[in-house]
Amino acid sequence: MTTARPKKRLRPHRKLMQQLQRLNSRHLRVTLGLSLAAGSLTLQPTLNTLQHVRTSGELHLVGISSATTFYQRNGNAHGLQYELAQQFANELGVKLVLDPVSDDQEVLKAVRHNHAQLALTVHAAHDQRLNRLRVSTPLLELQQQLIQRIDRVQPASLDDLRQTTIAVLAGSSEAKRLRATLADVDGVRLVEFKEGDSLDLLTLLDQGKIDFVGMTDHEFDAYRPLFPNLQEGLAFEKSDAVAWVFLKSADDSLYQAAQNFLARKQSDGTLERLAAFYGTGDAFNRFGAKSFQKDISNRLPRYQQEFEKQSRQYGVDWRLLAAISYQESHWDQNAISPTGVQGLMMLTQDTAKLMGVKNRTLPKDSIKGGAAYFKQILTKLPASVQEPDRTWMALAAYNMGPGHMIAARKLTRKLQGDPNSWLDVSRNLTTVAKNNRAAGKPVPDVAQALHYVQQVRRYYDAIALNHDAERDQQRVAQLDYDITLPGRLTQ
Repeated sequence: MTTARPKKRLRPHRKLMQQLQRLNSRHLRVTLGLSLAAGSLTLQPTLNTLQHVRTSGELHLVGISSATTFYQRNGNAHGLQYELAQQFANELGVKLVLDPVSDDQEVLKAVRHNHAQLALTVHAAHDQRLNRLRVSTPLLELQQQLIQRIDRVQPASLDDLRQTTIAVLAGSSEAKRLRATLADVDGVRLVEFKEGDSLDLLTLLDQGKIDFVGMTDHEFDAYRPLFPNLQEGLAFEKSDAVAWVFLKSADDSLYQAAQNFLARKQSDGTLERLAAFYGTGDAFNRFGAKSFQKDISNRLPRYQQEFEKQSRQYGVDWRLLAAISYQESHWDQNAISPTGVQGLMMLTQDTAKLMGVKNRTLPKDSIKGGAAYFKQILTKLPASVQEPDRTWMALAAYNMGPGHMIAARKLTRKLQGDPNSWLDVSRNLTTVAKNNRAAGKPVPDVAQALHYVQQVRRYYDAIALNHDAERDQQRVAQLDYDITLPGRLTQ
């Protein structure tokens, strides 16, 4: 005899789950049937970030203008990290789209919300604010240090900072570092400026209103031409570094591509060459900075109006024209070289005749002729050469002649380099000189041309920064700030 087992009762929640499963199953069968009937069921692979960038044709870059990121002049950008990012975009076969913002927190926000795929930040690579983001291998080492006036005895240790005032930008890596470093030093005033930038702090230091400014060596190097009375002071033991920042997610395809790119640029010397190009070198040692400041105060005002006039006429930044002139003659209208070039723009007789200049010693004629000649060179470069490489190549051609630049670009293309990159083209100028010498053709002075481009770049940035400093003088006096006492006096 078989005894029938009582029917197992389902608990309400289990019964509900089974009903939902049956409904979902029925819905799925109906949906699949309709899709198949319509012939519309296709499996579309999801694009990863790297594929999306390549498909869209654009790499979106966000950052704030600074000495460690990029300079923005008249709608064009240049700087170590910017040019490196431009090379990365070129390697991916896409256009680099720059979104400059005024606040570093906006930089991080843009990445977190996926409004930009790559960020250039002023935060140190180890900064905790970057923990929720993906940070590349450090690409630029920075030394944290104090900047001071040259008439002040340099502190030998932290104890020498007692009863002094140190200025930093609020929210910066320097502010965080100094609050921790000075925790055991009595009576140090740490002034954290909520607005302004490094230029503003150095202006206050130069005026004697504060004792020190917390700043990295790379950043101070950029502003050195404006402040011959300032120098590096106490350096901290630990160094920092800057890096590229990406969105942190399961998809690391773009990040890995960037890592591979940076590793190659490190090994082939590109990073080192870019760092040298964007440094001030010996041009603005203490003597050079003093001389420059004297000339920018006494000589430049005599000719600035004419530089600005020709800038409007030929569409060339007046500060670039002024920088060319300073490299050529140090703004001396009576300058003359042993080879016979003369005037503010040091035009040769042939160039002056070509540009319709009758008297090379007349400032307005010389500036007009130089601006017209530089514009002519700039215009003849192919459209594929973009800024800032376009300006660097035009400067080299202005110095050694356009023919040598054409030859260098052809050779670069033949050697499978990038003929639109000044960094690539400049490497092959020496070979052009050797080939010309062997063929009995005019030989370019390569060392002079390379030095010329670098010097003009330095003067250009210095003139632009000086202009910014003059414009912001009134604003500096109105900056908002907080004062803290990180030492034992507050405990």
